[in-house]
This record gives sequence, C-alpha cells and structure tokens, in this order.
Amino acid sequence: MSATAAWRGQREEAAPREPGSEPAWSWPIDLTRYDRTPTLSPAEAEALTALGESGHGWWQPRQQRSAWRGLDRLVSPLAAVRATWSTHSPHQRYRAEIAVAALLAACAVEQAPYWAWAAPTWVRVLGATRGAFQAVHPSGIDRHARHYLIALAYLLDCFTDLGQLGYYNRRALAEKVFGPARIGAAVDRLASVLNGWGYHDVRKGNAFPRALCEVLLANRSPRLSDLTPALLDELRRGATVNKRAQLFQLQRALVALGLMDRPTPVGRRSVIEGVSATWIAWADRWESTSTLTPRARGHVRGDVLKAGRWLQVEHPAVAEPAAWTRELCAAYVAAVDRMHIGDFAQRCDPLGGRRGQPLSARTKNACLGAMRQFFRDCQEWGWLPPRFDPSRALATPRAVRALIGPCPRVIADDVWAKLLWAGLNLDEADLATSRHHCYPVTLVRALAVTWLFAGLRSDEIVRLRVGCVRWQAAQATDAPDPVCLLDVPAHKTGAPFTKPVDALVGQAIEAWEAVRPAQPPLRLDAREKRQGCAHQK
Repeated sequence: MSATAAWRGQREEAAPREPGSEPAWSWPIDLTRYDRTPTLSPAEAEALTALGESGHGWWQPRQQRSAWRGLDRLVSPLAAVRATWSTHSPHQRYRAEIAVAALLAACAVEQAPYWAWAAPTWVRVLGATRGAFQAVHPSGIDRHARHYLIALAYLLDCFTDLGQLGYYNRRALAEKVFGPARIGAAVDRLASVLNGWGYHDVRKGNAFPRALCEVLLANRSPRLSDLTPALLDELRRGATVNKRAQLFQLQRALVALGLMDRPTPVGRRSVIEGVSATWIAWADRWESTSTLTPRARGHVRGDVLKAGRWLQVEHPAVAEPAAWTRELCAAYVAAVDRMHIGDFAQRCDPLGGRRGQPLSARTKNACLGAMRQFFRDCQEWGWLPPRFDPSRALATPRAVRALIGPCPRVIADDVWAKLLWAGLNLDEADLATSRHHCYPVTLVRALAVTWLFAGLRSDEIVRLRVGCVRWQAAQATDAPDPVCLLDVPAHKTGAPFTKPVDALVGQAIEAWEAVRPAQPPLRLDAREKRQGCAHQK
C-alpha cells in the first residue's frame, strides 16, 4: 500500500543499462559553417535599414534584390533552422517565417547581428512574459510565433537561459528543437513505467510532459540516457512543490529503466553562518553520538546552533559549552522568553508573515528542552565538568509552562457525518476535479476509509504493508461476523501491534491490493530499523 512512499530510503530495482535503446542524436545545426562576426558590415546595416519590417517573404526564391544578397550571413543560419521544420503545417511554417522576420527587424534596431546580443537583449526581444513580448513587437506578430523565436535563439546557441522567459509552452518548444517523435517516445517510455506502478496516466495531463521537456531542454539533448542526477538536483532547487513532485516521478522512472544510477544521498545542510567553528564542532559531535531518532537529533542540533548565534551577539567571548555558567544559563532562559519568530535563525524566507511574532510557549519549551538535553548528555558522557544542573539552570519558566496544555480539535458531529459519507461514497468523479490527481481511486478510497475508521497516525497509514489485513473466524469469537485485524507497523511511541478495526477498512484495503500493480521494493525506514523489524513492505 506504499505507493506514496518518499524517495528517501527507496531501492529501485534498476534494469540493466541499454545504451542502444535510444537512437543517436546530434545538434541539428552545424554552427561552425557560419560567420559569427559580432559586428555588422556597412552593407548589412544598410540592407537591414532598407528592408525595415518588410522581411516577410525573405524565404521566397523571387527575392533576389541586392539587399537580400547582402544579408546572406544572417539569413543562411535562419534558413537552416527553418528547414528542420519543413514537416510542420503551413500555418506553423508561416509563424516560423514571422519569427525570422521579427529577428531580422530586431537586428536593424540593435544594429548588431543576433550572434552578438547579450542575454538582456535576448530577454527583451523574446519577452520575459507574453505581454512583454507583444509590447516589443507591436506590429501584430502572432503570439504563438514566440515559441519559434525562442527555438531560433536556442538552436543557434545564442540564448539558452530559458528560465528568464517566464511562462511558455515547454513541450511546444521541445518539439521544435528535438522533434515531436522524440518527445512523444520519451513521454511514452516513462509513462509505461509510472503507469505500471499505479500512477495516473501522465500522458493525459500536461504537468509531467512539461517537466520532462524542461529537463531535456536544460540538458540540450532528447536522450533520456543523457540525464544525470546532478541536473535533476539542480532543477529541484527553488522549484515549486508540484514541479519537485514531477521531477521525483521522472527520477524514479529513470532509475527503474536503468538509465540512471540511484543518487547517493546528499546532506541538505547549508553552510552554518553566525556561529563559531568551535560551537559547531560541539553540536556535530553531540549529534554523531546521540541515540535519539534522526529527526529529534536534527531539532536539538538546530536549537543548539541558535544558541550559538545568540552567543556570538551577546557573549562573543564564550565559544564552547565548558564556559557556560549558571548566570549565562539564566541569561539565555530570559532571552528565549523574549525571542520572536526569526530571531537568531539563518533562513527566514519560509517564515513569511509570521516573522517577528512572539514565540509560542511550546516553542520556548522545546528550545530550552533541547539545551537541557545537550548539556545533560555532554556531562553524562564526561565531556564537560558538572558545573550546574541543566534541568534546573535551563528549566522552562513556570509562567511559560502554565500556557502549555492540551488543545483538542473536536470535529462537530455534522462535519464528521459529512466526512464519513464522503469517504464511503468516494468515486472517480470526485478525484477528477483535482488538477494534481495521479493515484487510482481504489488507493484513495482505501486511504480515506482507513483514516476514518482505523484511528491511526498518517505515517502509520502510508507505511502499512501489503497483507496487513487478517480476518479472525467468527466461531473463534463472540462476534456474529469475522473480525478484521489490522497489523500496524512500528510507530512513534512503540513497536508493531495488531488491532481490530471495522470490516470496511479490511474490505477497502483488500480491494486496493487486488488491483495494486507491482511496486519497486523499498528499504526499511529508520523507525523500523530502530524497532528491529526485518520484514519488507
């Protein structure tokens, strides 16, 4: 049932590499054949001025005027690119001709050949947005010709930083550069893998093909075997959540096809700023020794580094834990009590409008609790002399503890009744309204029913194993019907266990298992390793 498992910890069974499964490909334009002198000759400048915006029809053989012969150095590369679009429809070829004419007109305005244009000039001519493109070309140029103009710049290797052009049809551009057959074959090849895993058919939407085309354009090759993990990691940085999801699907499929090695996990930590090297070394030493869960270690380490930034501002002479005293602990407790969101943090962009608001009581308690954990461990391990008791010197103030209490989120009866009805009557039509729907309705129904009736945490639900449902015969119990037993994996506070659940849960899960496609085997997650579980999902 783990179709939604994250990339972390997965082990894709990669097929043997097939380097010959994709035809060879070379750049369609031989750029070495053309004179790329960065300045216009007097004859070229005079010819461009004479033609003005009458560049329409430059491709026709009857155009034998001396002006056209004088522009042969600029026209020949454009004609070579246009020749690669000979199979396009007449309307599409007309748009290409309009794009070439617009490019020649821009050369007259810039008084320089397009080979010599700087990136800002190309952005102005191609348009950072659709509106900007039409504002630069006010002569009524078809907005769809923008893709041909971008393709001209890309194929002539004049401008390749496509990220500066805002929104444009990635697939349309990729098909003009690499050909529709190449792009269609790449999409179909990856879709066959993802569909076999139970993903919604990616060929029916635009999101996945758009992401794939953007990756191929960034790699300057239509061959899937030429893609690398480093390129996908670079594109993932700063990408939206939806785009990262598409890149995740793409990388999984490439690994399964044997076209890419599974990337070595890379630490996500950035360079620590505002903290002394000595304090960082102590934080790293504690983290490498602690036996807390990885997530808990990360939280403690982050709070310890925050304390290090506070030290650099308020007590720069203190560089290591051994120099802490009761007085310094009291000063830090007071500082935490007065802290605001974003204080002594390295990255504040994700905070948005919350920056500057007072810390909640729970956050203050967690921050001080991390420091208590850090100093207590360092003293117990013999790294520091026991100069003070961390549980007393770094205790959360009573006024803060009084603000911490249970916060039950009670669901009204009428709202819960609506949720039950929606979960029990979920069908394909309900999912079709979502733009990001990519999982079978049987899986979504099993998740919904399990959430409604099983009483499990979300991480327990998504980590349920295949075969987690067992039925106990009615004669073995006092119940009139068989009892549904659900095997729950290792969880937040304990080991795996089995619990009786409503029969609807077992029926929904078994319905999903009956149609569930074969999935790549997964490694055990960190929680299962700590619990000593030796089974596979």
